[in-house]
Amino acid sequence: MMKQYLLISFLFLATFTNAQKLFTNSKDFNIFHGYTKWGIQLDGLLYFPAEIDPANNISFYSQYGIGYKLGPIYNLNFTNHFGLRVGALVGQVPAINTHFLLKKDDINASDDYQHKKWAIYSPMFNYSFPILFEYRNFSIDRYTLSFDGGIQIERTTGAVITETYKKYYQTTVSNSGNWDIDLVFKAGWYFQFKPIMLQTSIVYKYRLIDQYVGNYSFNNLNNSADVSGKYIQKGNYIGLSFDFYFHHRDREVKMSCHAHTQSTLVRKRKKRAQRIKEKERKRQEKIRNQKIKKIRKKTKKKWIFW
Repeated sequence: MMKQYLLISFLFLATFTNAQKLFTNSKDFNIFHGYTKWGIQLDGLLYFPAEIDPANNISFYSQYGIGYKLGPIYNLNFTNHFGLRVGALVGQVPAINTHFLLKKDDINASDDYQHKKWAIYSPMFNYSFPILFEYRNFSIDRYTLSFDGGIQIERTTGAVITETYKKYYQTTVSNSGNWDIDLVFKAGWYFQFKPIMLQTSIVYKYRLIDQYVGNYSFNNLNNSADVSGKYIQKGNYIGLSFDFYFHHRDREVKMSCHAHTQSTLVRKRKKRAQRIKEKERKRQEKIRNQKIKKIRKKTKKKWIFW
């Protein structure tokens, strides 16, 4: 028992020491120095499949849907490590995303069955306002690790959508168009370049309320029985987020910016400036020494005369 306590104490101390080193070695930095706090966010999103009641004897399922979001964002810095991100984004989300394959014997020959899957995809507009707390930790030059977490206030276009395939298939879903609050998590890196600063993150959103809810039905099949069930598109997604921050045009700001000081061209300029400065210092020192020598000579002559 004593050994277990000692082992736990050792692991706790090791973890605490490593965490302390992480914060101690983290340099004091201002990631937005030289860059605008306003930026543009572009998200490529992969929505999880809808939840569908099984349809017996029919190949019917939902796949991942594709969506996007685009809009301005703004960063409020509390410290160099902690900040708040707010934005206003607009994009498209899938409402109905179904795939099915009917049996050849279940449809009429005039329907021109070609042994293929029919896919129905209905994108709808979405408006969202993320409010995320961000933690940043310095890792290496020009690369900064970041973690975000918070809520997203969003609204998806309220509508009743119906999709059909001939007389055999129909799906009807609805959304009230109310404002909802969702949970959002992000993890990524800031990359500082001379023209822009790019933040690339993996983003995950969990909806507390289902986005679209409805029903589906297969009817008028020649051999198979009619079947129906529920269709729920929750609206959860995972994706990649790209945030762009632009560089200030002021030359003095650029020269003091971390990304610019790392560039080869700027390093050459600084070395050349240092050489010129050193050369001027030596010249001034030489002039000063010559003046001291002249003063000493004059003083020596006076002593000889007296």
